[in-house]
Amino acid sequence: MDISSLVRGTGVTTLLLFFAPAVAWACPICFGLETGSDEARSLNWAVFTLLGVTGGVLSGFVGFIFHLLKRSRQALGSENNASGSDVRSGGRS
Repeated sequence: MDISSLVRGTGVTTLLLFFAPAVAWACPICFGLETGSDEARSLNWAVFTLLGVTGGVLSGFVGFIFHLLKRSRQALGSENNASGSDVRSGGRS
């Protein structure tokens, strides 16, 4: 990454932030939703639901990776044991 692309990226980001409308800068809570209102409660449920779905999907990926690691260790272990027994017996059955 050279300096010119860094300067260009910083300039574009600065222009986007400068010309973005102020409405886009704040979340709905910052615009004065009351704490106990239906909108605030629904926004909280939406955030927690999205966090739960994201956490569930990521947990599934992590679990699948551990499953693949376990299966690969089992496969390598059984191959090493089978080839090791052939070597020890001198190739005789």
